[in-house]
Amino acid sequence: MDLVFVHGINQQGKSSASLKTEWSGHLRAGLDAQGIGTAIDPIVPFYGDLLFKRTNGVSSARVTPQGAGQSDSIDTAEAQFLAEALEELAQTTTSYDEATIDAYMNEMAEGEVEAQGWLPMHRRINAIVRFLEGVSPWHGDIAVKVLKQAHTYLRSPGVDDQVEAIVAPALKGGPRVVVAHSLGTIVCFRILRRLALEGNPAPVPLFVTLGSPLSLRTVRKTLGPKYLVPAGVDQWINAYDPDDFVSLGQGLTASTFAPGITNIGNVVNIPGDAHAIDGYLRDPKVALAIGQEI
Repeated sequence: MDLVFVHGINQQGKSSASLKTEWSGHLRAGLDAQGIGTAIDPIVPFYGDLLFKRTNGVSSARVTPQGAGQSDSIDTAEAQFLAEALEELAQTTTSYDEATIDAYMNEMAEGEVEAQGWLPMHRRINAIVRFLEGVSPWHGDIAVKVLKQAHTYLRSPGVDDQVEAIVAPALKGGPRVVVAHSLGTIVCFRILRRLALEGNPAPVPLFVTLGSPLSLRTVRKTLGPKYLVPAGVDQWINAYDPDDFVSLGQGLTASTFAPGITNIGNVVNIPGDAHAIDGYLRDPKVALAIGQEI
């Protein structure tokens, strides 16, 4: 059976070929540990460079008010999206402390752009990022990268169509096992839901989501209903590392997203990066589930 890998954020400069090699290597290690010798020859649509360019090539976790002359300036809608999502992510940490965030905000100098009226929102974004970086060095950086590219895909005119034009052909004409990571889980869900609602569901015996941010309230609000297992998907498995705060360290359940999804919530990812694709594909339960279908 055909296997499809759909990547997430921060993959610029790579290619379908390089991701095929990287992901296949991790899955091969997971399958070998289970004694499964099935060949791996995935289809790997690549949209990383497109999304990176449309997100203005931002690599810094810091943001600046619109009009400040910086390439990583953000508008009001994006600022609202970032602020709400970062707030939700921060509140999942055991050390969440509103007083610390307020203190970070008060430390920031008030520039002339305050007259625009929404600088405080930007100051809060940066304060939360500083707080998250204090919890873990990678938290603030990865959070903004995920959220900025998610906002670009979900809200910037035409970007969703461009990304989906690359990914959708890989999901059609199956049956196909679809494995998606991070932002890729949002992309695949949107495509599979749209095809199902159009009456042309893609035949997907197994849909595997890894480190998914689909349970974020801000993401759900932007996606809009319906939150369901799309027609055509026979089985949906969602895996997460409890320390992966991009997934809020929680599963996709009836209360957080939709019923009918099987969750694997004890993934132990690589040291220092609970969101990495490495540990997800090497996880015994994840590898076994994929290996039994392909």
